[in-house]
Amino acid sequence: MKAFNESNLCEDYIINQLEEKGWRLVSADTLERDSYEEPLLIPNLIRALERINKESGIGDEEINKALNELKLTGTGIEGARRILNFYKFGIPVKFEKEKVVKYIRLFDFQDLENNEFIVSRQVYYYGKETIRVDIILYINGIPLVNIECKNPLSIQTSWYTAYKQIKDYEGLVPELYKYVQIGVAAESIARYFPIVPWQDEPITHEWHDKGKDSIDSTALMLSRNVLLDIIRNYLFFRIELGNATKVITRYMQYRAANKMVNRVIKNLKGEEEKNKGLVWHWQGSGKTLTMIFAAKA
Repeated sequence: MKAFNESNLCEDYIINQLEEKGWRLVSADTLERDSYEEPLLIPNLIRALERINKESGIGDEEINKALNELKLTGTGIEGARRILNFYKFGIPVKFEKEKVVKYIRLFDFQDLENNEFIVSRQVYYYGKETIRVDIILYINGIPLVNIECKNPLSIQTSWYTAYKQIKDYEGLVPELYKYVQIGVAAESIARYFPIVPWQDEPITHEWHDKGKDSIDSTALMLSRNVLLDIIRNYLFFRIELGNATKVITRYMQYRAANKMVNRVIKNLKGEEEKNKGLVWHWQGSGKTLTMIFAAKA
């Protein structure tokens, strides 16, 4: 009789959902890793930089400069800001032959299939202590999402247990979590949150999709195109009341912003005549952030 535990009740199910959405499962022992201290999959990242930036004339020298920018960026607040900007806009690198600075892109936001999407499980990382994460998502060799799972049949654990585990991991292996942007704590429900190591308890959210439960909805949020879209347009570094934090979209903000953008585009193309008003929201629903997300998108 098969035992019921967090692996086969939660972990297996989420990985199956991600595989169905185009993520490639790679076992932890076959990841192309330089060491357990290095969170990046360096060979994967190098191939992606060459592929995505080939029209720029990128060479080994420029690739090494980009890698050094990533690896030498600190793990503190300013480092977190720099890393997120690198993700969104690329890494500024001087091309010596032309004596000009170009932005080396880490992700291809226009061509989804030009990126590499890997999911792995039970992956070890070395830092102040050794940790083993349940599920990690890499895009182009960069770890972006950490999912921790708990047994939904256990009365002793919950999604909050998984949430606190990720928060503990942030302090134990800061080099990993300077790259990871989203944490997901999963049990019978899943809640996601931005990775903000210096903040004790960032706000968590639950993604909803019509007709689907919490786990399936979260898997949709982690679809390849949606995750890249969130990284580019719906996740921001913010100073709030003098304190640095990160803001990530909620499901209704994501849908509203995308609908607004599509309506504006259709109006400009002459496909629709609607040109007044954007969204009808209730008080406290996050209208300001929705407008910021829409403007960025």
